[in-house]
Amino acid sequence: MDDEIQQKVRDFQRNPNYEHRVVAFYDFLGWRSKIAEAGTDPEKIGRLRRMILRHTRSLGGQQQYAAPEVRFSSFSDNVVVSQPVSPTTVSHLLGTLGAFQLVSAADGFFVRGGVTVGWIHHDNTSVFGPALNRAYELESTVADFPRIVVDQNVLDALGTLPFFMKTEDGISFVNPFTTTFVRLLASLEKTTTKDVYASLGFPSGGNRRLDSVPSDQLLKFALDGVKPQLRAPLEDKEWSKVAWIHDRIASQLGLPLARSYPRVRPG
Repeated sequence: MDDEIQQKVRDFQRNPNYEHRVVAFYDFLGWRSKIAEAGTDPEKIGRLRRMILRHTRSLGGQQQYAAPEVRFSSFSDNVVVSQPVSPTTVSHLLGTLGAFQLVSAADGFFVRGGVTVGWIHHDNTSVFGPALNRAYELESTVADFPRIVVDQNVLDALGTLPFFMKTEDGISFVNPFTTTFVRLLASLEKTTTKDVYASLGFPSGGNRRLDSVPSDQLLKFALDGVKPQLRAPLEDKEWSKVAWIHDRIASQLGLPLARSYPRVRPG
């Protein structure tokens, strides 16, 4: 017991250095309203919990393709992820975040975040530093729509821009809502069945390998998760965010855009 106390004292008194890492901060748009809708219903509360667990457990290295030295922290719907900087780790992190966006949308949850490279202290009990401040700034003041914005220093670390990145109006962001990105996920999961993929948010239609399912069908599952949000009574600002992600997917599938549907306004 004395050794344990002394170890805690030493840990409390230590003065760590910042580490240079790639840092992502993201959360879920409309989380407060999701909590209000859940009320005290255990089933709905469980759905919220599973949404967080899906992300944090995958980031904790339980996936086959998880990158080394990934650290994560979460509080409510806020998630911080960091890992060492290299073209491989950065590309993996962005691809993983894109997959999260895709499966979350299929479940009616929209992710917004920011990714940067910089100095951070990140361990099992605390996370802070200039890089986290910058990632939060990107999420809160730059992203606007449900997208994950990527800082210029991240692009510099990558060297070559991945095909699932896009730049519009000078803002670069992860763009997973394409049939090309879905095909990438399928190619990485050669042995994954639709039932397993359903556990990540997509409906299951039989015991088939993911790479045998048409990519436009999987993308349509994501659109089906967005449509109920689009039809909900929303103010203009909230509606524009849902419409943004709806139109990203609909344009890939050749389907009508959000403005084609009647608006339902509050009150």
